[in-house]
Amino acid sequence: MRNDDVVLVDRALADDETAFTMLVEKYQKQVHTLAWRTIGDFHIAQDITQETFLKAHRKLGSLKDSHRFSGWINAIATRCCLAWFRERHLNSELSKNMNIALEHNDPYSGYLVREQAKEAAQELREIVKKWLAKLRESERIVVTLHYFDGMSCEKIATFLGVTTNTIKSRLNRARQRLKDHEPSGQSTLDDFQTFATLNEASNERNIKINFDATTENGKKSGQGSASLIKKDALLRFSSFSFGWEGDGPFEHMSIALCGTAITPLLLRFPTVIGDTWHQEGFWNSQAQTTLEEYKQVEVPAGIFPTCLKHKSVFLDTDPHSQNNLLVISNGERYAPSNREMSPYVNGVRYLWFAEGVGLVKMRYEHSNGNTTEVELMEYKTPGKTEEYLPLQIGSTYTYQSISTYLCEPVTEKWRVTENF
Repeated sequence: MRNDDVVLVDRALADDETAFTMLVEKYQKQVHTLAWRTIGDFHIAQDITQETFLKAHRKLGSLKDSHRFSGWINAIATRCCLAWFRERHLNSELSKNMNIALEHNDPYSGYLVREQAKEAAQELREIVKKWLAKLRESERIVVTLHYFDGMSCEKIATFLGVTTNTIKSRLNRARQRLKDHEPSGQSTLDDFQTFATLNEASNERNIKINFDATTENGKKSGQGSASLIKKDALLRFSSFSFGWEGDGPFEHMSIALCGTAITPLLLRFPTVIGDTWHQEGFWNSQAQTTLEEYKQVEVPAGIFPTCLKHKSVFLDTDPHSQNNLLVISNGERYAPSNREMSPYVNGVRYLWFAEGVGLVKMRYEHSNGNTTEVELMEYKTPGKTEEYLPLQIGSTYTYQSISTYLCEPVTEKWRVTENF
């Protein structure tokens, strides 16, 4: 029996469609029984059976041991059943609950629907993070842009400045790397689309920015990262980690990113001119933020005609208040005294965001009379978007900061390494 499978698989790999048809006829009942037992619906099991053999036909070349075709086809069928539970069944439940919420005009039911989608996405998020961690950064960027952002290999190639074949090779290497690391790796990238669907339903993304800073003379002054959470109604910083070299204060090494992160809640959606909100800022400051106007801004990176002007006024607040922005410096929680930081934090900060690009300029008028100017020198983003702070994975930004309290300009480079 096993030898028959070996012969049929070899013939099928040699483009003998009759041989694969024989494999289908031989294992069709077995696969349908497995799916029917798992799903509990005869007709859905038929669909899953068909999908299973379609995937088996496409992936037959990945079968390393033809003697184990029976177990291999069962594994594909099981994954198809899991995908059905994750996607079709979940979407059916969400649709059903949403219809109930709309029919009864019940805000609470709508809330439950969103929470259901959020919990499902979060469960898969942890799995996806583990999978992506196994990939090299070049592969991780390609996988995320292709599966999560729906970009074609041709568009990704244009963004990264490489050939389309290079992108396809990276995708293939990613698939193989996942397959080699864990038994379920072969189906991992197929499951990414399910995660992307759930993630879109939950309207939440986790974003990570890595940065490096150097002084004008080329000396490295520090590096670090920041994490943000983007939901359907807001974009906020969740953590900020950095380390610096030399004896200078941390402001020397992360002016652009830290100056932006002083207000944990950065934007509210939709962005509307005149919108104003209050929040607790960094180091016991109280911030009032207003979206003032659209304005043309010219910086070394170009001329941006309709930038969103974002103004925040910082004042002292209750010394016992706290915010939830976690700051790590050189591996330890960073907590300078409020008296030390107040002259730098308090004052007025202006941010200008260009549509489809992100932050292009900052001006910070500190309460001690110092000023800080940050301008975008160059940037590269993967695709078109109407967002004012898209932070798409793979995006790079280079800023130059000049401040009256610094002895020389600082160049800061951002790289978005996570957005899903």
